Amino acid sequence: MLREAGQRRALFAILLIGVLSVMIVVLAAYAAELKVDNNRMEAANASLQNEIDTLDIKIKSANSIDHIEDVAINQLGMVYAEENECVYLSQTDAPTDSLALIIRENAYH
Repeated sequence: MLREAGQRRALFAILLIGVLSVMIVVLAAYAAELKVDNNRMEAANASLQNEIDTLDIKIKSANSIDHIEDVAINQLGMVYAEENECVYLSQTDAPTDSLALIIRENAYH
């Protein structure tokens, strides 16, 4: 009877160790799968961040005074007004210097 109880305990211990070993292998495989998914998401995030950075540079370039002035002059045919082409509501509104020069100076500051 004692021998039989010892054998049962040994068999139970072996089964328990086997089940625990299988669980460890399954959990390790699941952890590896999660790591692969995480690496994939990190790569996608890095790609999106690069795209965001590129778009930020394009926005800053498109919003620069030089670019706006270039589009206005070359694509839209706009020119700076001459002093004799400006109309002021009152004499106090009229600048003492060239209006075009004042606009250019203010645009670049």
